[in-house]
Amino acid sequence: MEKLTPEIIDELRTFYVERYVDNMTTEDLAQYVYDTMMFDVEKQTDQDFLRDARDYWDDHFDDVVEEIKEYANCDFKKDRRFDSERDLD
Repeated sequence: MEKLTPEIIDELRTFYVERYVDNMTTEDLAQYVYDTMMFDVEKQTDQDFLRDARDYWDDHFDDVVEEIKEYANCDFKKDRRFDSERDLD
């Protein structure tokens, strides 16, 4: 195989990602984003994650925390991912 220049490799990367994403279904894209975000937030310190969560939910952060506390303490739990999957339909 011939040696490719860094510029050609960069263009090939861009083209690869564009084609790969173009061929993904909406469900594939949603799963990929979910998995990537979970990987990223699991690597964060608690302090960094809580800062990002506060920034995201802004004035509703305390309400969300209360909802999570209620959920965590209930006897019946379901996977919250299924709620977001229904929203995609």
